[in-house]
Amino acid sequence: MAETESQDVPEFYAGEIEIIRKKAYPDIKGTIILFFVTIGSLIITAIPDGILTDIFETQFNNWRLLKPLVNLLIYIIALSITLWYAVRKSKKKEGSFSGISAGKVPVWIVPAVMIGALALIILLDQTSSWIPMPVFVKKTFEDAFNKDIFSIISIVIFAPLMEETLCRGIVLKGLLKNYKPGKAIFISALFFAAIHLNPWQAIPAFFGGLFLGWVYYKTQSILPCIVIHATINATLTSFLFLPGKPQGFLSMWGVPGYLAACSVSIAVFAAVCFIIQKKVTPSAGASVALEPEFGSASR
Repeated sequence: MAETESQDVPEFYAGEIEIIRKKAYPDIKGTIILFFVTIGSLIITAIPDGILTDIFETQFNNWRLLKPLVNLLIYIIALSITLWYAVRKSKKKEGSFSGISAGKVPVWIVPAVMIGALALIILLDQTSSWIPMPVFVKKTFEDAFNKDIFSIISIVIFAPLMEETLCRGIVLKGLLKNYKPGKAIFISALFFAAIHLNPWQAIPAFFGGLFLGWVYYKTQSILPCIVIHATINATLTSFLFLPGKPQGFLSMWGVPGYLAACSVSIAVFAAVCFIIQKKVTPSAGASVALEPEFGSASR
């Protein structure tokens, strides 16, 4: 076991690694608990939303205009509760909260990840159709996404900011201190998918989460992750403004056009990943954790 560890990191890092592995938040168990805290926060904050809707929907003519604002505030409160819990647990387990990694990144990273995100949208366009969507669920989705300013602000601004702070800035940051990068990114992507609470969003969210997690690992900053998330959400939101009901790329372009777009997107996405892989090197402290089963290094 000691020989395995010595191949992974220098001997003088062994003690520091062991300390980080024991103290970092969250581990797998902490991530699962945090998922239920997130769901609980959403449920708790949804109760006053439902009460207000029942009271004002039939008595207040402008309620339909105010409801999106209420939904936005409820979402912010729910995610804030989750973030407060995660920060509190981090302080308790690690002794202090090390903060959210939002350091500077090379300027070229921003357009690069935006291009990668656009390519990924095309590639993931059909993943939500892997599971047939019942008619009532489809109607629910159509009713939930509106063209009002508060819904757009929620989807394009607050969701990327708050979800990336949680999923990458706290969850993945802690996991990278407990596990090797591949395992940490995979777990964080599962968490990101799970908090969407339905398979039609969870499937593309999982694959998107893998890309987001990898970008975070490489850059050690949530800033490019926020850009990716906002680019994806803004692009998908733009479908609401197309004539008729929202459509996917396949229905708009047809099979030949979509296959051609996928071919180009694969090449573009691969090129973006290759450039980031070659030009961005994770900092020395990005992921020094060993797998738990390796045990402590001998001295």
